[in-house]
Amino acid sequence: MLLAPSGMILGAMVDWLQRHWEQWSGAVLTGGLRIVLVLALVLVVRWLSVRTIYATLNTLQRRLDMPERRAAQLQTLASLLVSIVNYTLLFVGLLTILSVLGVNLGPVLATAGITGLAISFGAQRLVRDLINGFFILLEDQFAVGEYVTVDGISGTIETMGMRITRLRDDEGRLVTIANGDINRVINHSRGEQRLTLEVGIASTLPLPAAREWLQHTLETFQHPALRAPLSFQGPASLESTRYLFRVEGRVANRQGTLVQDALREHLLLSAQRDGVPLA
Repeated sequence: MLLAPSGMILGAMVDWLQRHWEQWSGAVLTGGLRIVLVLALVLVVRWLSVRTIYATLNTLQRRLDMPERRAAQLQTLASLLVSIVNYTLLFVGLLTILSVLGVNLGPVLATAGITGLAISFGAQRLVRDLINGFFILLEDQFAVGEYVTVDGISGTIETMGMRITRLRDDEGRLVTIANGDINRVINHSRGEQRLTLEVGIASTLPLPAAREWLQHTLETFQHPALRAPLSFQGPASLESTRYLFRVEGRVANRQGTLVQDALREHLLLSAQRDGVPLA
């Protein structure tokens, strides 16, 4: 008599399991298959995105024949874009898997929105630094080793990051600047620089002879930083004791002082050799 109730309970449990097993197994198999498909889709999209990013940048590098420094910056940019793709796909994939598992995404998204809003207020400075650093790198405004003036601070760039830039000023101090604070940049290491130098010759020498001597002396001057032949104008002033000529030229950036010193030495030695009175 005692075994009868136990047998009835066991039979009821077996019947209940049989009724729900097909439903549960079907749901598990369907959900598992969907999760596998989501993961496969994420991996395929990531593979295509990474391939597209690197293929595009490599094509640009070949067509534009970029220097090694610029090519290295493009590779850094490619790594940044790949990281953005990875985090985006990870976030979308997790939300999709949670949806497949039957999780209500409303509270999750609401919590994420509130958390993101709180973080955005605290991290807006960081975001601004990162965005500005991205465009500094993309636009190739300056590079490591170049001499620049950033918002009135002059120095040589030592390190460049997505958030900060470090430069060594003329007194040897290491200056750290947040990329979001960089508004005006003067790059002294690119292009050419104008060279000007005033040369005075005593009026005891006839003016035509003074012109001829200066022309010949400038033509014989050579310097590796000189980018164009030197020329002169003048006399630039009406003085009774001397002729004042203005020498002009184009030199490599940051080489103006060196070229001026070398030119002064060349003029002095030539004047002493030729007996020309400088004044």
